[in-house]
Amino acid sequence: MMPKIHTVCLVLMVSLELVASEVLTEECFSCIRQYKTGGSDICNIRRGETYCSRYIITEGFWEACGSLGSGFVKCTSDDWCARRCMKVYFNRFASQCAKDLKKETYQLTCGDYIRMHNGGLHGCAQGSTMDAAKKVDHCMAN
Repeated sequence: MMPKIHTVCLVLMVSLELVASEVLTEECFSCIRQYKTGGSDICNIRRGETYCSRYIITEGFWEACGSLGSGFVKCTSDDWCARRCMKVYFNRFASQCAKDLKKETYQLTCGDYIRMHNGGLHGCAQGSTMDAAKKVDHCMAN
């Protein structure tokens, strides 16, 4: 029999995954992909950091999502793995983003998720990520 604390943690993890999956739809990923122009299925180096895929995933981002797949380049080259990495990453930092924005996690938008993507753990508190959020939310509204 599973102890109560493990059951509560499991239910909480599943609940967070469901909240993010409701927002992280095909449409949301499409808007993120449109915003992240310049991304391709190959890897590039910008400002000394390697990034790969149409979603411009850095190696640090990939590590923060749990180093999914059989390597950084392989995962980010595979659309399913790259999206899965993003979902794991977003789920991991959603509560911090919601706290920074004074929202509940279920109130986060696709634009809020791009703020995490661009700014990391405290991306939702950074003014420099606002433009990305506006563009992605505008895309989602159209």
